[in-house]
Amino acid sequence: MSRAHWPRVVAVVVALIGAVASPPRASRAHDGPHDHDHGHAHEPDAPAVSRYPTGLILPEIEGPRPWSEAPHLNDPDRFHIAIMTDRTGGHRPGIWELGVEKVNLLRPEFVVSVGDLIEGYTEDESEIGRQWDEFLGFIDRMEMKFFFVPGNHDLTNPLMHRIWREHFGREWYSFDYKGVHFVAINSEDPQQHIGEEQLAWLEEDLAANADARWTLLFFHKPLWTYAEREMAAGNPDPTNWKRVEAMLGDRPHTVFSGHVHHYVQYDRNGMNYYHLATTGGGTRLRGIPYGEFDHVTWLTMEADGPRVTHLLLDGVLAPDAVTEQGIGRFREFLTASSVQVAPILLTEGEGLAEGRIDVRLANEFDAPVSVSGSIEGLPLRGLTVDPATLDLAAGPGETAELAVRVAFAEPIPFEALAGTVFTATITSEGEGGEAPLKAEQSVPVVIDRGFELAPAARDIALDGRLDDWGELRNMLPEVPVVLGDSESWNGPGDADLSFDVALGEETLYLAARIRDEAVVPGEDAFEVFWDPRPMDRRMSDPRYARGGHRFRIPAPADGEPAEGLEVRDRGGEPTGGGARAVARRVEGGYEVELALLRSALAEAHEGTDSDWSTFQLSAVVSDVDEPGGEPARVLWRGTPDVDTSNARFGHFVRTPPADPGEGR
Repeated sequence: MSRAHWPRVVAVVVALIGAVASPPRASRAHDGPHDHDHGHAHEPDAPAVSRYPTGLILPEIEGPRPWSEAPHLNDPDRFHIAIMTDRTGGHRPGIWELGVEKVNLLRPEFVVSVGDLIEGYTEDESEIGRQWDEFLGFIDRMEMKFFFVPGNHDLTNPLMHRIWREHFGREWYSFDYKGVHFVAINSEDPQQHIGEEQLAWLEEDLAANADARWTLLFFHKPLWTYAEREMAAGNPDPTNWKRVEAMLGDRPHTVFSGHVHHYVQYDRNGMNYYHLATTGGGTRLRGIPYGEFDHVTWLTMEADGPRVTHLLLDGVLAPDAVTEQGIGRFREFLTASSVQVAPILLTEGEGLAEGRIDVRLANEFDAPVSVSGSIEGLPLRGLTVDPATLDLAAGPGETAELAVRVAFAEPIPFEALAGTVFTATITSEGEGGEAPLKAEQSVPVVIDRGFELAPAARDIALDGRLDDWGELRNMLPEVPVVLGDSESWNGPGDADLSFDVALGEETLYLAARIRDEAVVPGEDAFEVFWDPRPMDRRMSDPRYARGGHRFRIPAPADGEPAEGLEVRDRGGEPTGGGARAVARRVEGGYEVELALLRSALAEAHEGTDSDWSTFQLSAVVSDVDEPGGEPARVLWRGTPDVDTSNARFGHFVRTPPADPGEGR
């Protein structure tokens, strides 16, 4: 420690030791001058002068009142302090400093430590001085008083004891605040032990403060655990902690220690003992169940004793953690940098044996962006993923692509691949002192059957007759999702569906045959959900209300085909998209033809750099058993969120045209 720094150190220590102390009681003896001068100093409180009334002033209100009957917490003897624990013992740079920042936000009345403030374990006096200089620089940033308590890293050897005593004075001491007695003990006297001189002082100190409303003890090593372990083995207590407990007797008290770098609360004789976790010390940080976390302990002193809670450093935020400017730039980052995953759509077979997943990073942000992630959710049976970890980077205005090979020892059914996702972390490169922006994304990876969308073999007359369609290729699954009055649907014999889709020169056609022995005109219905948006938009935002369509064609009455039926969109309003439908009754049910303008597909891709090649679609049979009843809605594909989400819809894949310019 530099010689020039020591006057400041002495001033800091003297102020910290005495500034919060209560006036000495008349019965308290004055300690004489020796190495461990443990007397009490007093900082008088200036009389408070307020221009405002004290207390909570509530208006007179007749009848019910807009507040609860619980008391407001205004006890003048209530106060808040913070306790910071181990910084060293494999310290992680920056954590203690972060703790100081968080404490300044919390505004406790003062802060107490439990030791291990420097790394120590050296006899190099200049290095010891350097370490204390560094630590006191952190304390300079603290906006309230800080009370030092020594740990084994601070008092490793006789030289470090001498440096502490010469420049910090006391290795143990006490003070009072609002009727609470604070005791700082040195557990390294000389090591994992409380010496006789300290015990004598402590006995006198506790006797002189027997009327304290509560006693709080702070020291580094959890001596009670060492004492109990030795005594359980039939050995005497090597720490002298049991003598301290005898001095404490039945006075109300709470004990705080550190050292072990994981948190545990103990109960001893009805009193709480704590060994705290870390504020930057070495730890595996496995989380709360392990007691491994960085924290500040927050103590609120109440009339009936202290209330203790622990604030994780990540859970204490400054008011400017998110500003209008900052959130605006973050949203720009999210919008301008995107990860896209091309689907694997197979038109043959019922599963995947081998395929390629193409991942693309598009960066329209004004700074370089990188992506790191992995493909997750694939069945592990005979799985090969190459590469296993995906890393891409792109400068402003650039794109980056990576192909991932996926292979299985045997074909895996599509249903088992439905949960596959690309879990990615997108990070911007900070520029000009700007902190990097980071976002987590989970992008669905579509590995599914592709339903072939072939050109219509002939011109299709929109007349509600399916004679020119041939066999309809898409049927309800054996176990479909059924919504609404699901118990009223008794299987295909109750209501069944087959349909097909074909592509004309200007029109997308859909034909459906609904089998229903008891048609209720206007209430039974055929529904179509169509999402023509580009693949990346459909995958990143499955809410097809952003550009998809929902059509409902009610079952017709007996008689002539119901031509020019009103087709309603996803909001229940008549569609203006040029959709037309014809339905007619047939024996055992009804048939529907639906025509959609093919130009809607091109319009959905306007402003993109790709032509359309796929869309998503699902079909639903809405069946009632009697007029006015709740329908059972039987899904061809989809989830219970079918009214809002395209999840599990069928992907229809266009057969490439012979003429590259055709079909736009």
